[in-house]
Amino acid sequence: MHAPDSLSERLSAYWADVTFDQIPDVEVQRIKHNILDTLAVALAGVGTQESESVRTALTDMQPSSAGSLVWGTSRLLTPSHAALANGTSAHARDFDDGGGAGHAGATVLPAAIAVGEAAGASGKALICATIAGYDIGYRSLQALGGFAAHTDRGWHSSGTMGSIGAAAASAKMLGLDADRFADALGIAGSFTGGVWAFIEDGAWTKRIHPGKAGETGVDAAFLARGGITGPRRIFEAEWGGLLATYAGGAGSAQRALEGLGDDFNVASAYLKPYACCRGSHSSIDAMLDFIRGRDLRPEDVDHIIITAGETAINMLSIDPIETVFDAQFSLPYAICVALHSRGVGLDQFDPPRIAEPGIRETFDRISMRLDTSIQLEDGPRLTVQLTDGSAVELLAGNPTTARGSAGRPLSREELEAKVRSVLGPQATAVADDLIDAVEDLENAPDLTRLLRALRAENGEPS
Repeated sequence: MHAPDSLSERLSAYWADVTFDQIPDVEVQRIKHNILDTLAVALAGVGTQESESVRTALTDMQPSSAGSLVWGTSRLLTPSHAALANGTSAHARDFDDGGGAGHAGATVLPAAIAVGEAAGASGKALICATIAGYDIGYRSLQALGGFAAHTDRGWHSSGTMGSIGAAAASAKMLGLDADRFADALGIAGSFTGGVWAFIEDGAWTKRIHPGKAGETGVDAAFLARGGITGPRRIFEAEWGGLLATYAGGAGSAQRALEGLGDDFNVASAYLKPYACCRGSHSSIDAMLDFIRGRDLRPEDVDHIIITAGETAINMLSIDPIETVFDAQFSLPYAICVALHSRGVGLDQFDPPRIAEPGIRETFDRISMRLDTSIQLEDGPRLTVQLTDGSAVELLAGNPTTARGSAGRPLSREELEAKVRSVLGPQATAVADDLIDAVEDLENAPDLTRLLRALRAENGEPS
């Protein structure tokens, strides 16, 4: 490989040689939290209709008695198809982590585990590869201007730059050298995709974007190992490069290299305390604090006006509420259930409670208004008009720094409580096995114990 020049070459030259021992322990502990969170919500998503449909489609294409595990079942598929199935399960209820290139865990981890299973990799290798995927995915998104700028253009970053993060994790799992690593990133970059068109009708493409990114990343790494070359200037090429096509030429490869080797960008990821779009979380934080501070009841509120920017309005104002997806992308619905239940867990969305008389009545008294001066990362402001005649304005702030972010992290106890909650009381043994397997991951010579915790031997979903 010649002296690294392009962004993908420089990222590959660094990450191809990184060993587990070079990663600070704080980053190892952080990524283990994200791994545990991702795997728990993936197991919780196995029984959803979206996940079942993907598994059926893939099994119809190629029934297999060899390959990588489809989590929550005893089935095996090719590594790339396992990544697609497992990434869909991880994102099926939008309760998975964010950061990296979007929903980092659901894009990176299914790819890394599927490839690691095929390669006989160790737990340390999985940790290292997962961090590589988070880091390169995040840096790729920064090259395009960051999440807000990319989203404003209609791109869904979990599908677009998530493919590159998944390719990085897969390349690291396969032990590719810097040349082949850069090829993998270039191949994945040639086939990235994912747009927000699903927001208009709740199409299931939203649920499969992370899985599809994982599939693309796995394929890219194996193709690179097989000798297929990828464009080295996948970001910078003046015609057809990602900066030109995805960012209108406004991106910056240099921005993506800041702190390389010092900041692994695991802390850029967040764990979700609420089972809905992250864009709603800072507003939920503000509303829950207000509710608890005032001991507020639904009957105390006359109406609520949510003032937000254009992107937030586009993302978070779905009405009518008919499906789980609709509820998760309605900020008024999230505020409504917060007011009624003082909690915004998965049980508030699956199934939606909108048909309940009290919920419907409150929901109809919450409206959204557009203020084009508000940017996505500013967060909305909420005007709460109380029945006593007073009004209170709540400033939500940046959704990316809401509860669950590095600045306001979930504690280990809160994470384990989430794991047990999403898996349910009937899966206590599964939760225990999963927690223990992830906690001891750096001591595992292979992924056998982790995969055992992810496998269902009996009564698996169809």
